[in-house]
Amino acid sequence: MIFRLIVQVMLSTVFLQFLPYDGGMMERLAVNPEGIDRTALAVEESLDTNRPHLPEALDVSQPPTRVHPTSVGVETTAVSALVLDRTTRTPLFEKNIDEPRSIGSITKLMTAHIFLETSPDLDAQAAIESQDVRLGGTQHIPVGDLVTVRDLLKASLVGSDNSATAALARLSGMTEGDFVARMNEAAAEIGMQRTTFVDMTGLSQDNRSIVADLALMLDHILQNETIRTITQQSVITVSSTSGSFYTVESTDDLLHSFLNQPPYAIVGGKTGYLPEAGYCLGTIFSENGGHEIIVVVLGSETDQSRFQDVKSLAAWAYKVYDWL
Repeated sequence: MIFRLIVQVMLSTVFLQFLPYDGGMMERLAVNPEGIDRTALAVEESLDTNRPHLPEALDVSQPPTRVHPTSVGVETTAVSALVLDRTTRTPLFEKNIDEPRSIGSITKLMTAHIFLETSPDLDAQAAIESQDVRLGGTQHIPVGDLVTVRDLLKASLVGSDNSATAALARLSGMTEGDFVARMNEAAAEIGMQRTTFVDMTGLSQDNRSIVADLALMLDHILQNETIRTITQQSVITVSSTSGSFYTVESTDDLLHSFLNQPPYAIVGGKTGYLPEAGYCLGTIFSENGGHEIIVVVLGSETDQSRFQDVKSLAAWAYKVYDWL
């Protein structure tokens, strides 16, 4: 009898050594208040105490779905081209996306961005000075005629006015070298890894980038309401303190196209041209107030072909892809 009791005590001791360290915790985890048996899950959780706990999944938007899989894209005269879903940054069309090229006056978006970083008074009076004059393109406002700083910014982005752009850099208070250095710093901050700026107007052929970098730039800089609103204007009128009025028409002909009429809209964009760059254009489109896509072309053959290239790519993307 005594021998049997000793054996039972020994067996009980051995069994308890195989139980988790807290039998009470095991019981509490195994049954929830609703009485649902969660024993297997509780055992796994209690024994695997070193397993990392992952954060809950974020509510991430889904990329657009290709509804016409046989459509491979459109032919373009552009040397490089990219169509990107803005929300998810999913490429919808690619052509020579890694080829660095001169970008011309697309540069002026970065110039405007850096200028606005200095928190200027856009309603202050300013004038283009002789040191600001740059050859190439159209100078819309004469030297010495006072206009608002806001109108200089508009002339730069709407009319791609090189002299107005140089005036903005001067009004920033930075030297030209420091201003360009800040442009390159900002490009790196945005994630533009293959972009170099050497001047603020885009007149230098050494302002170079790739379409993927420019898509990042458009996405970032056009979040600024001032820049975005200005680039949506097809024509502006600048009035000076002398009583003169100057009409500045946009270099972006797409503002007059069906892609800027409901259900579509141009969120913003910028043209560029140099003989070494060809004809360039970067634009963000929306459909029904959403479904935003970024389209960039570099090196199109003619002024009109760049607009046709971008228009065809945008229309193709909206036809071939569906947004949930």
